[in-house]
Amino acid sequence: MTERSTTLMGEEPAPKSIEDIDAMKAAIVEQLTACGVSFPIRSKDQLNQIYPKGTPIKCMYNGKETSIHDLIPKIDNSRFPIKSAGDAAEALLSLCQVKR
Repeated sequence: MTERSTTLMGEEPAPKSIEDIDAMKAAIVEQLTACGVSFPIRSKDQLNQIYPKGTPIKCMYNGKETSIHDLIPKIDNSRFPIKSAGDAAEALLSLCQVKR
């Protein structure tokens, strides 16, 4: 699944507030549902197929703006299997930090 950006310039900016992260979670749930992604997602490899390199959603991680795709290897293995779109959004954004 390739994400569509909601900005005119292409890529999503890193979130600036908790509300931005919550909005990103809602967007991920909506996108996964609309694309008919099957659950459970059993591995990081399977999640990488859903969010390939170049996915435009970004967040802050260790002080740097980082693509959601680049965070997948850092997701804790205990989060798998991911059983729902909400769980997927939580796992994907669990490492995101609010931009300062």
